Amino acid sequence: MKSPRLSAQGFTNLHRKLLFRLMAVGLAAYLFLDPNPWKLSDFAILSLQLAGALLMFAGILGRGLATISIGGHKDKTIMQTELYSICRNPLYFASFLMALGFGLLSGRLDFALLACVAYLAIFYPMMRNEARYLREKFDDFAAYEKRVPLFFPNLLLWQQRKYFEINFKLVKRTLQDASLALPLIPLMILVRAYLAK
Repeated sequence: MKSPRLSAQGFTNLHRKLLFRLMAVGLAAYLFLDPNPWKLSDFAILSLQLAGALLMFAGILGRGLATISIGGHKDKTIMQTELYSICRNPLYFASFLMALGFGLLSGRLDFALLACVAYLAIFYPMMRNEARYLREKFDDFAAYEKRVPLFFPNLLLWQQRKYFEINFKLVKRTLQDASLALPLIPLMILVRAYLAK
């Protein structure tokens, strides 16, 4: 059964998992159908893969910290501290880092760019839909929206609470979901080695 919250936010939000799967199939097809359009040195490829692995870990950490930051307040109030003080969608930004990392693990700049564009094609409309939903639900969202960027963080806006509540069940689920991306690191390195033959 679909959540009423997602239904109220529109098609993209309601069908995000299907769209994400279609995006993954499209990216895989591109990777195998056009195996190596730009020739890079072995050192450049290794550097891209290392950066990709680091971004994957940064994304997992970011998702965990964003979940800790929101605690049990999701859908109850507009969180405006910690990661939510510098970016209205820190979970999506952390996932974007993972998408960029995934793309770089291929050792191909074209694929990394395509992974980022595909990610934003799905998640940018989702962020806009969520903003519309939150604007209607919370009176203080409009002021928050004017002050804090939608997606790319502004570190100068950082604010923090002295104490906050942690929803361990939510944090555990978020980290487990994000950690499912870890096998992509060796997988993409193996795919790169296979396509480079």
